[in-house]
Amino acid sequence: MLACGALAACTAQIKDAPSAEGTAAAAGQVPGSAGSSVGGSAGGSTNPPGVDDLAAACEAKAGVLDTGRTPLRRLTRFELDNSVRALLGVEADAASTVTPDEKMGPFYSNAIAPVDELGVQQYQELAGRVATAAAARMAEIAGCDLAAGTDCPARFVSSFGLKAYRRPLEAAEQSALLAVFEAGKAAGDAALGFRTVVEAMLQSPFFLYHDDTYVGVGSAAQHPSATPLPLSSYALAARLSFFFLGSTPDAELLTLAGEGKLSDAAQLAAQARRLFATPAAEESVGRFHSQWLAVGDLANVDRNAARFPAFGPALVAAAAAETKAFSNYVLRQGGGKLSTLLSSNLGFPSGPLFDIYGVAQPAGYVPGTPVTLDPAQRAGLLTQSAFLMRHAHPDQTSPVHRGIVVRENLLCGHISPPPPSFNVTVPPVNEATTTRERFAEHVANPVCGACHKDIDPLGLGFENYDAVGAYRTRDGLGDVDASGAFTNVRPDLQGTFVGAVQMAQALAKSEDVADCVSRQWFRFALGRVESADDACTTVKLQTELTASGGDIPQLLEGITASEAFRFVRSTGGTQ
Repeated sequence: MLACGALAACTAQIKDAPSAEGTAAAAGQVPGSAGSSVGGSAGGSTNPPGVDDLAAACEAKAGVLDTGRTPLRRLTRFELDNSVRALLGVEADAASTVTPDEKMGPFYSNAIAPVDELGVQQYQELAGRVATAAAARMAEIAGCDLAAGTDCPARFVSSFGLKAYRRPLEAAEQSALLAVFEAGKAAGDAALGFRTVVEAMLQSPFFLYHDDTYVGVGSAAQHPSATPLPLSSYALAARLSFFFLGSTPDAELLTLAGEGKLSDAAQLAAQARRLFATPAAEESVGRFHSQWLAVGDLANVDRNAARFPAFGPALVAAAAAETKAFSNYVLRQGGGKLSTLLSSNLGFPSGPLFDIYGVAQPAGYVPGTPVTLDPAQRAGLLTQSAFLMRHAHPDQTSPVHRGIVVRENLLCGHISPPPPSFNVTVPPVNEATTTRERFAEHVANPVCGACHKDIDPLGLGFENYDAVGAYRTRDGLGDVDASGAFTNVRPDLQGTFVGAVQMAQALAKSEDVADCVSRQWFRFALGRVESADDACTTVKLQTELTASGGDIPQLLEGITASEAFRFVRSTGGTQ
């Protein structure tokens, strides 16, 4: 029996959706439109407004440039590790030594909580550890002899400062950091001066934060500003690099920024294409899809060994690697279409994943090579082991977890979490009943059904896959019933389906999904949720994605060309 009380709070929150700062913002809604979504009945999930709603909001702006407010964000641990590696050639190990990142929807973005004393200590210790490790490469990093007593220290401070702060140092900063070097040298030697400067820069907010509001020395523009201002060339270079590479700008970007060439639309597009084609972009592509599908913490999954003997570290690693390999293959080699991501029967198995998929490893197989899977069983990311394994219980599947990811991350709907007092007891596995039978209370109970009517009909479509992603036709002593339905969606997606392959094929053609994917990439690129101020950017990205037939690389280039990407507003507005 599934306990299901106290869900009235879920109904009220979904129905009211009061403002862009609350539920509507989380769903990416235009404020005041909570009731305007297709199928947005009271007590169900809320979906974002359609293209027509956004077009009307954009038209109301009468051609006036606008963009949502940009929050101040710290680098994520991934960005911090990559930036330190690019600057100094050493490992920062932020992933295991710095407080975990905050989440904005499915994506990591440190824009809410301030740095506490523990965080300050962690950054200080990281800077000291990194500076000490980098001292062995001091001459290479500095590019000259810091002990020679010439102008080398000043040149080092200037060049390293440009890379670390992602902009030229101002005169006062140059003088202060040079004084830090001299003090360290006086207290020991040039190596101590080097370490002291590196430590200081790596603890600076200009390194640790995305400085989107930097407008350049001598600029008439000032922040805070309630009016969108164009990003400086250096801030734009940083946005490009962190979007595509998750790291600090390379030498080519910094050179172009110094020459002011990134304000040229053609040059900006060329750099977006260059960065997307680099090997380093593979990590960002994989990172987007693992976060979008909420499988980034797959390593923390556990399974009942008696029920799932194939489960283990090797299977987890193979499943995680497949998500990265498949998404990169589709976006960078396989045509780049959203429909392919969601419906292709190509897989990238390795090790025990071959047994899970029921295929033999080809002779001479090279990991990273696509393998054709049974099209009746596999269709894109949602039928791969990583998604199915991550969203399951240790001893059984989870229609709720799987359904929520589809509802929120692929359809951009919003299901409010249950209140803290809510007590859910997952029904124990019983061979005499199927998962569908055990979870039927969700929809049958009118209190539970308010939310679960938009979750379970999606999640139950995955019942042909067990808790590690293996295909099955029996559940306990009964036959699997993987029938499902799309509820609270636009007309092009409404209807029933049988099994995840049919569901994935329908999602691949859906206007709802295409619109949501454009929003999710926007959020990933800018580290924030779109607001009503972004209506013109949002509708343009959505219509262009549809017109391109779901071309994701073209969408990414469109994001970099958008008003929201090229301009910044630091105060005011609806977000």
